[in-house]
Amino acid sequence: MDKINILVIDDNPIEHTIMQRMFDKFQLFPKASHSLDARLSMDIFEQHYSTLDLIPDVVFLDLNMPDFSGWNFLESFENVYKKIKKPVDIYILTSSIDNKDKRLPDQYPFVKACITKPIKMDTLLNLHSLYHSSKAAS
Repeated sequence: MDKINILVIDDNPIEHTIMQRMFDKFQLFPKASHSLDARLSMDIFEQHYSTLDLIPDVVFLDLNMPDFSGWNFLESFENVYKKIKKPVDIYILTSSIDNKDKRLPDQYPFVKACITKPIKMDTLLNLHSLYHSSKAAS
């Protein structure tokens, strides 16, 4: 079975450390990459959209980042998403209680859910099961 490629985009290095420790502890998502810079991550999508090995299957995206926010990322991703020849699912990571954040899955077809930070282990285990069962079926 192929491994699921994960990309975590968050400007807070502590969030990356927490998620990677959970991935490691429960042997989840061994092909996880991390980025502190949403603009740099978007550049990779824009430049390498046809190189499927470089495109993650799942992105965990923080909304509130300086300079190029998660909101900016979503707007830009909407344009490049049409060119990518495989599904990319985005899960929003937010500590916000704003209802606008909760409506994102309705606005963008590639946004699957909003997850409140800090992410819970149960959530990661459920996502791991979801993606590994769907990968096995394909």
